[in-house]
Amino acid sequence: MPKRIKVIHVILLTICITIAISGCGKENSSNQSEGREEPVMGDGKQEEEKKRPEEGQNGIVAGSIESSLKELEPQSDKGILFRYVLKNQTEKEKVYQFSTSQKFDYVIKDKNGKIVYQYSKNHMFMQVLSSLKLRQGDTFKQDILVKDLEPGTYELEVWLTPKGESEDHRQKITFNWN
Repeated sequence: MPKRIKVIHVILLTICITIAISGCGKENSSNQSEGREEPVMGDGKQEEEKKRPEEGQNGIVAGSIESSLKELEPQSDKGILFRYVLKNQTEKEKVYQFSTSQKFDYVIKDKNGKIVYQYSKNHMFMQVLSSLKLRQGDTFKQDILVKDLEPGTYELEVWLTPKGESEDHRQKITFNWN
């Protein structure tokens, strides 16, 4: 009986080794067969190959955090709605540190350059350390509602308020209030 158990163990071991060997090394990746060094983007389907984003198609541009300011909704009874956006177009995660709960500030200037409103003057912020983490391709959006102005031409200037940063990603836009 012990000899029979040894034979069964040898057969099972041989089967396991055969299965393990046949499962390894048989895959012929398209990178190896075509001599490419960098990986091809794909979702596991061999017939369909996803194309890389071309320049100008919202791909990541190394080394820049892009900021923008645009009018979302024109003047209505509620006011004018603007959107300030930061987009991480770098290849690394960007973390901004703040010494208060305030993450941005803005001013509204009249046509003579006189400040008629500043966001931080009319708000209180918690004295707490906070951060804003932007992963690659992520965006930070802040909507700003401007209202109750005298008729005229104004400039809205918005910026980020992190501590220890040389760039505040300041943006300006001119608008008319009727």
